[in-house]
Amino acid sequence: MKVNARNMEGRVKEASDFAPAIAVFHCRWCLPESDFVRMLLPENSRDRSVVVKLNCTSRMEAEFAIKAFAEGYDGVLILGCEMGECHYRTGNELALKRFTLFRRILELSGIYPERLSFIFVSPYDEEAIRDKVKSFVDDVILCGPFKYKKKWIKPSRKT
Repeated sequence: MKVNARNMEGRVKEASDFAPAIAVFHCRWCLPESDFVRMLLPENSRDRSVVVKLNCTSRMEAEFAIKAFAEGYDGVLILGCEMGECHYRTGNELALKRFTLFRRILELSGIYPERLSFIFVSPYDEEAIRDKVKSFVDDVILCGPFKYKKKWIKPSRKT
């Protein structure tokens, strides 16, 4: 289920005033400051987004992304070290395997895979990071708001 011209026709008008809420998970070794990561987000999404620091992107579980979607976030972004630059040697390779599998599961379940992205970043190239993050946010805007928010129901007690 990819975003294409046929299913984008009605979304372009909606996208003009839509500011997505993004859950950002980042590696503490390549981007140690969460405030810096927040500043990389487009201005209209900063206040609606959450930034979470991970010890390594290999610690990113599919459960975190599922919970983010269940809480109403429109997209999940993972920022990790470039290949070969992981502090733990192969952490980002393991994360990429998990990410690829989870993205396929999202697609099979009817959720736009563009809502989930893994970006390998160099901490020294801020402009490239900003461009990649902007591209991801633009893809989420084209997907529109995430409408499958989990409604938590408490069982009623009859006494």
